[in-house]
Amino acid sequence: MSVKKYLFLISALIAVVMLCSLASWASSPTNQKPAILYFLNKLIETDGQRDASAGTGIIVGKVTNTDGLPLSDVTISIQSLTEETVYGDSFEDVTTTDNKGKFKITGLIPGKYIVRAKPSSDEFYLSNDKFNVTVKSKKTRSVKIKLSAASHADSEYVGSTICLSCHPKQKDWNDTAHAKTISTPTSETVVAPFNGDIITTSDGKVKFKPFAENDEYKVTLYDLTDESTSVTYTIARTHGGVALAGKQRYQVKIGNSHYILPIQYNNRNVDENNPDAAWVSYNASNWYNSDNTLITTDANTPPNKDKSFEQNCEGCHATGLSITKNDDGEFVSGSKELGISCESCHGPGGLHVSEGGGKARHIVNPKYLATDRGNEVCGQCHIRVINKAGESGAEFETEYPCIINGEEITPFIPGKILANYIEETGSDGKPTAGYWNDNDTTTFGENASENNHSQKHRQQYQDFVGSYHYNNVGLKCFTCHEPHGSGVSGAPQLLRESDNNKLCINCHDGLTKTMEKDGELQNKHAKHLYSSSNVGGSLCTGCHMLKTAKSAVDNDISSHVFDIIKPYTSKAMSDANTAAGKTNSPSTVITNSCYDCHSDEDTDYSVERWNEWEKEDS
Repeated sequence: MSVKKYLFLISALIAVVMLCSLASWASSPTNQKPAILYFLNKLIETDGQRDASAGTGIIVGKVTNTDGLPLSDVTISIQSLTEETVYGDSFEDVTTTDNKGKFKITGLIPGKYIVRAKPSSDEFYLSNDKFNVTVKSKKTRSVKIKLSAASHADSEYVGSTICLSCHPKQKDWNDTAHAKTISTPTSETVVAPFNGDIITTSDGKVKFKPFAENDEYKVTLYDLTDESTSVTYTIARTHGGVALAGKQRYQVKIGNSHYILPIQYNNRNVDENNPDAAWVSYNASNWYNSDNTLITTDANTPPNKDKSFEQNCEGCHATGLSITKNDDGEFVSGSKELGISCESCHGPGGLHVSEGGGKARHIVNPKYLATDRGNEVCGQCHIRVINKAGESGAEFETEYPCIINGEEITPFIPGKILANYIEETGSDGKPTAGYWNDNDTTTFGENASENNHSQKHRQQYQDFVGSYHYNNVGLKCFTCHEPHGSGVSGAPQLLRESDNNKLCINCHDGLTKTMEKDGELQNKHAKHLYSSSNVGGSLCTGCHMLKTAKSAVDNDISSHVFDIIKPYTSKAMSDANTAAGKTNSPSTVITNSCYDCHSDEDTDYSVERWNEWEKEDS
């Protein structure tokens, strides 16, 4: 047989096989079509790998609830995992689970994947995913995915006392900053010196006297133009003040609402020689007119009913949010309990309790949520946003996730999609969050950082979703933080110590290698002296978690992007300020991974030091 006839027969045979395959595909069950279609698409899209015999792999798996019961009709999606992966950008539905909860995906090009299991709705179960599912040529990879139950729509909030009666091992939650976010003023909860001194804040915006009288804590506000005009308030609640939060504010009750006084005590930044210096102003314009006179001198009249704690803050400081607006225009709280308690993260537990508990019944377990949904449990409060308006529009605005339809509020519940409850831009089109905008290539050119970093506090979630940890590893906030307790001593509820690198090297153990240079031991990765307890040595967070945001004072909150900020970025920002006639300061120039330690000896924000450091490495 001639070569031409042989090739013709082979081509015809291939065509028949493909037609049979397509006919089989057309008549196959619905839940199998996407997997075959994905396989064909990949063969077409990937040059040089159109022949399946070149070696593709298989993923088989099973989806269950947390009790191990199989879940059918769960959609299985996959996304290729690469260095450039942005989580959620390219998930593709490929199959569904059968009545035994099993699924199979064939024809996969070798590589790493994210496998996501998504139920048809959020009514009973919630999505979960698995990262770093490695597919090898002609090999089968097996995965198991458990789905958390969802909170039932009709479930009510029961409160932390009920929760802890069945879960006593979590009692350490009572010692967390979450539990203590709002407290009754006592000698143990008030951290500021209410000693009767008359204080004017350093910016000159507030003049006041904090004092104690008859077991009550009080504050007198003075008119800045006439000290003889004043008003005295009794403190109803403290707001913050735990050591890790670093600041405390003070609420007064006027009518049926609470209002935060225009003062803040930065208890983490106290000068022992002058404790009054830790007092700063806080939203002074809510209490003072533009001419520096007091808006009201009647302790029973609020300066602005639209600035109440209930309207603007309570959603992230209470559990079981319930806010109503009365006929007098006051925002009145009917929330279940103050503080961030169990049901803030696990959803309302009424039905869970009434049906006898159990791992899989009507309660959210963030451990078994997908990367996005799991992080949104924390992100609901560690984010700077405004509410979403409903179909009828919103008659007022809040700074926490919820849907406002007219005057009716629907709060965010863990497991739901956070994006449906928030707006990240205001009516002016500007972001509600505050960033350094250090990736502004128009202004900073090639010296711009690859990522934005938060300049304002309460934006850890917005940092984190831009990180490698989120997009390429699938970590959740509670991978590092302990939500049920205070964590290790002196740390923000961390699971392990950070000042000796134990927290980071738990995953990055390969970066602990050392080398000897000029007779001294250095960390090979950091190229600094081997001193893991020294910020200027080889402390991971010293370079990768710079304090870029302001809570109480400049640069007291760590960025959660985890990248390196190079000196070039700071220098470019400084040069831009100088050109615009702006003063360079910690509030106008972002810190960087060198200058944070070497600020006293470098005048160019450590650019020269960085150049030398890179030269030594080459």
